[in-house]
Amino acid sequence: MSCLKPVSLADKLSGSQGALSKTESYRDNRHRGITVTDSNSAPSNVSETISPTSNGTHSQGPAVGSKQSSTSASHGVGTDIVEKLDKLLSQRAGDRHLVLIQDFPDPDALSSAWAYRLICQQYQIDCDIYYGGTLSHQENIALVRLSGLPARRWSPQAKTGPDLSQYQAYVLLDTQGTTTQLTRLVKESQLSLFLVVDHHATQKDIDAALVDVRPHIRATATILTQYLQSERLLTLDRSNSTHVKCATALMHGLRSDSSILQHADEADCAASA
Repeated sequence: MSCLKPVSLADKLSGSQGALSKTESYRDNRHRGITVTDSNSAPSNVSETISPTSNGTHSQGPAVGSKQSSTSASHGVGTDIVEKLDKLLSQRAGDRHLVLIQDFPDPDALSSAWAYRLICQQYQIDCDIYYGGTLSHQENIALVRLSGLPARRWSPQAKTGPDLSQYQAYVLLDTQGTTTQLTRLVKESQLSLFLVVDHHATQKDIDAALVDVRPHIRATATILTQYLQSERLLTLDRSNSTHVKCATALMHGLRSDSSILQHADEADCAASA
């Protein structure tokens, strides 16, 4: 399907705004993870599953029994995943996350990682965004340079890289770890996987605290936009230039991965409105 009259997300900004080691807490939570997928099967370590409903949204199974708020439901996403992410992030104030995107990142990956970084700032969590290849297209280079998008290159062949001991966990956005050479390096360091958000088909079982994989959606930026539209994780502020730039980048990512919304899903259209 296609969407008529796409509206820039920047125009939709609202006017408002432990005793255990952290590494061990991440490892413990991996076995209490929650998964959102478009398939009925879930990794064996996942105890709770969110399944898709007929209109493309996701609802929690009866074992949890959480309710949808009208705000989130109106934007096409249940509160289940947002509430879970809110709870997990709230428990990790003071942490630092390593955010990995595909080796040759596109606007979808770049904008999604930026949105996650802004969300984490509300929970006093620092994030560093890395890709292992290069910015291969002029539009991607321009997006990073003009917006100041905080993504950095980390060549897996280089002798120097970020000090992985400063991170408590890593995050995969717009990838499930198969399109970045950096996955091997973080696994060797025994960093725990905290979150995976992706719109590509499920490629393997994922051992993470939270997994949100929705292949029926055209862009990961759509999923991150839904998180923001819930207004539970972060309320964007039109007077904040960083928020405006990130919202614009998300719209660019959504449009580029949906062929300017010509191949958009209902959720992509709702995210762009």
